[in-house]
Amino acid sequence: MTKGRLIRTLGLATGMSLALAASAQAATPSDGAQFRQPYPLSDTTRFAVQGRQDGVAASGDGTRRANCRLPRPTLSLAPRERAIELRQLSFNPRTCRAVFERGVPPRSARRSVDEKPQSAGAKRRGAAAGGVSSLANGYRYSGYSRAWYRDARTGRVVTEVKSGADWNSNGRCVGANNTWFSNTANTASGWFEVSHRWSVLNTSCDYVISSTNAHFRDRRFTGCSGGPQVDSYYNRVRFVGYPNGGIKGSRSSHNEPSCKNTLIAYFALYRR
Repeated sequence: MTKGRLIRTLGLATGMSLALAASAQAATPSDGAQFRQPYPLSDTTRFAVQGRQDGVAASGDGTRRANCRLPRPTLSLAPRERAIELRQLSFNPRTCRAVFERGVPPRSARRSVDEKPQSAGAKRRGAAAGGVSSLANGYRYSGYSRAWYRDARTGRVVTEVKSGADWNSNGRCVGANNTWFSNTANTASGWFEVSHRWSVLNTSCDYVISSTNAHFRDRRFTGCSGGPQVDSYYNRVRFVGYPNGGIKGSRSSHNEPSCKNTLIAYFALYRR
C-alpha cells in the first residue's frame, strides 16, 4: 500500500477494502473545511470521494440548500490483520466532495475502545445500551465494527455504536458463537439515545452477523444547518465474521439537519 498517496481510482489493498460507489477526484489541501485528527494512522492511503446532492436542508441563514450524501463505506480485514480505520479529512459543501484517509490506528486508540457489554439483552437508554447473545463460552475469533461521530470544534466523541461477534470455526464453517452490541451517548454534552434495534445471525455455517441501528438526539446542539435540535441516525453498523477468521464491516449513518462541517463521521474495524 502506498503511504499518503492521493489516488484517482479506488485501487484497493488486499484485506483492506473501502467500497465507495462514487468517482474519486484529485484532492487539494484547500478543498473545503479541514478536520484535525486526534492521532496519526500508519500505512495510510488518502483519496477524494464525490457525494451526491439529496433533497434540501435549512442553512443557518434560513435559506434552503441541497444536502450532500456521501457513499456508505465498507472495510475488511484478513485473518492476519488487526485493525483499520477510515476517517474524513476535509469536506467541501459546494462541490459535495470529501477527502478520506484509511490506515491502521495506534494500539493506544484500540485499547481505549476494546470493550463489550457483559449483560444479556440490556435495553438501557440514555448514556449507554448494550447486549450479548451467548451460545458458547469459548471462541477462536473475535472482532467488531465501530462507528462514531466527533464534534470538530471540541474533539469530543458524542455518539458511538459497536457491533461485534465471537465465533468458532473449523476453517470451513462457523460454529457456535457470541454476538453483541454497545451504544454510547455523551450525556454531559446533551446527547442521549432515543432508540435502537439489534439483529443477529449466528446459526449460519457461512458467517456470523451482528447489525445495529441506533437513533441519538441532542436538543441543544448548535453548529448544524438548521438546529439547535440534531438527530443522529446510525441506519446500520454491521459486522460479519467468516470461517477463515476474516472480518468485514459497514456503516450507514447521517445527521438531520446536515452537520457535515461539525459532526465528523468515523468508522473502524477491530480484531479482539
